[in-house]
Amino acid sequence: MDSKIGADQAQNSVYDKEIGNNLSNDESSFLGNILREILYSPMNLALLAIICFLVYKIVRDRTEVPSVGVAKPSEPELPKIRRDFTVKELRQYDGNQPDGRVLVAVNGSVYDVSKGRRFYGPGGPYATFAGRDASRNLATFSVVSNDKDDYDDLSDLSAVEMDSVREWEMQFKEKYELVGKLLRKGEEPTNYDEDEDEENVNNEDADQTNSLRKQLPKSKTETDDKNQESHILQGNNATKTNAQDEPISTDC
Repeated sequence: MDSKIGADQAQNSVYDKEIGNNLSNDESSFLGNILREILYSPMNLALLAIICFLVYKIVRDRTEVPSVGVAKPSEPELPKIRRDFTVKELRQYDGNQPDGRVLVAVNGSVYDVSKGRRFYGPGGPYATFAGRDASRNLATFSVVSNDKDDYDDLSDLSAVEMDSVREWEMQFKEKYELVGKLLRKGEEPTNYDEDEDEENVNNEDADQTNSLRKQLPKSKTETDDKNQESHILQGNNATKTNAQDEPISTDC
C-alpha cells in the first residue's frame, strides 16, 4: 500500500514538472513572439520609440524644478540714431558689429529693426536683408542677398510689385523706428540735428509768446466794450423792475 502511494506521488511530481516546463516554454515563446514582432516590424519600432520618448518627457517634467521668478536678462536698449546712409554705409549695420544694431532699407527709408534681431539678425530667416536695401526682395519674395553697391530706384518693378513694397513699408513704419533716408548717388545727407534744434527753438518761442499774452493787461478797447455791456445789462434790469412795480390796468 505504501509503495503504491509513493509511486503515485512520484508520478504526480513528474507530471507537475512537465506542466511547469510546458508553462515556462509557453511563456518564453510568448515573450519571444512579442520581441520578434517588435524587432522585425519598423512600425512597431517607431511606436516603441515614441512611447519611450513620451515617458521620458513626463518623467523629466515631473522631476525638473521650475525656475520661478527667474527672468531672462533683457538685451540693453541701443541709443536712437537719426541720419541718412549710402548703400555702402548701410552695409556696416548687419548685426555682426559689436553693438549688434540691424538696419534695413525699404523704399528709400532706413529703419532700425534691432528689436526684430531674431528675424533680421545673424542666423535669422531674413538675415540677408540686414544692412541692405530689401525693397526688391520684398517685392519679388526673394531672400537672396542684394549686394549691389548702387542705389536701386526700383523703376523696372511692376505696379503689383510696387504695391507690395508700399505695403511692406507701411508695416515697417508701424513696427520699427525710422532712422533716415537711403541716399542716391550724389545726394547730400540731411542734418537732422539742425532741424531738431530749429523745431525746439520754434516751440520755445511759441510758449513764451503764449505766456506773455497771459501776463499782459487787457487793452482799453476790450475794457470799454465790457463796461458798455455791463451798462446795457443794468439798464435792462431796471426796466424789468419798473414794469413789475406799475399796477396792471383793468380798463379794456
